[in-house]
Amino acid sequence: MANTNTANADYIFQLGFGYWKSCILFTAVEFDIFTLIGKGKVTARGISKSIHANERATEMLLNALVSLKLLTKQKNHYKNSPVSNLHLIKGKPHYLGDAVHHAHNIMDNWTMLRETIETGNAVSLKDLPEEVDPHDARDFIRAMHNIASVKADELCSIIDLKEARRFLDLAGGPGTYAIAFAKANPQLHAVVFDLEHVTRLTQEFIKASGMEEQVSVQASNCLEDSFGITHEFIKASGMEERVSVQASNCLEDSFGMNEYDAILVSNILHIYNPANNVKILRKCRDALREGGRVIIHEFVLDETKTRPQFAALFSLNMLIGTQEGASYSESEYRKWLEDAGFKQTRKIDLKSGSALFIGKK
Repeated sequence: MANTNTANADYIFQLGFGYWKSCILFTAVEFDIFTLIGKGKVTARGISKSIHANERATEMLLNALVSLKLLTKQKNHYKNSPVSNLHLIKGKPHYLGDAVHHAHNIMDNWTMLRETIETGNAVSLKDLPEEVDPHDARDFIRAMHNIASVKADELCSIIDLKEARRFLDLAGGPGTYAIAFAKANPQLHAVVFDLEHVTRLTQEFIKASGMEEQVSVQASNCLEDSFGITHEFIKASGMEERVSVQASNCLEDSFGMNEYDAILVSNILHIYNPANNVKILRKCRDALREGGRVIIHEFVLDETKTRPQFAALFSLNMLIGTQEGASYSESEYRKWLEDAGFKQTRKIDLKSGSALFIGKK
């Protein structure tokens, strides 16, 4: 009988039952337990009453959260851990609950992985309605805002836009990066470019900031006129005067000619195939002034396409959830930039696990 390595067996068990941990987190975020604890609901009895749940079951959930280091426990009192206090209390600047909710939303897609591998097609897209569900769009854009919020400061510290006057945030969703760069560079006017259904939440945020007079909204005529999700985030930031919105399609619509000093292409190219990515980058080059820069922000694979782990797993997520997307390697990004006519390409690895490619016109 072969000797069994307990550590190896435990690794397999951890992979096989890993979804337990995800479901515990999803449930806690759905109940908004971390916010409740932050407001003083610290016992299983108090929390169960607040969430209208069974007390015994609630205590078991709370104990599981302690085991995951998301809560601490003294006697029968629970407290948020530092990471939960920073990222899981609703209303805090670096709240990630919407991103967790997005991960929960796409979990069913992952149960279709086998069929997706067999067919090579995204089975999850097969029966989607033609019209985008506003609730789904809201969830997704809020999740993207969460994710961008924890990366925006690092991008602003690395990318020097002090001499730039016009900045395009391509498919910028909630406008988080555009807002951050505009705040960091008072002379900068930023434009958020995205699909019409992405562009309704936003007015609430602008009004809450009291900055309605300082933000302009620019809508193109390529899609039906309406205000969308991006506007709310811009309003909330108080950056209305220097962040505008243009509703458009990355593949079909022009970004302009010689208009921008810098264009951010953040987490877009993983949606498309290589030919379409070159097409997008060529349009970026057309839209840049001479000497302008395109800034690609993505999860980047090594040349074996097996590392980093998140990028390798994310590639499967794109297979499951898009028609032609994937994670790509450094050499692929460099080739696309070269084919699109960019020069002086350089790569910058970020502490947050993603990377930048910067090319100059």
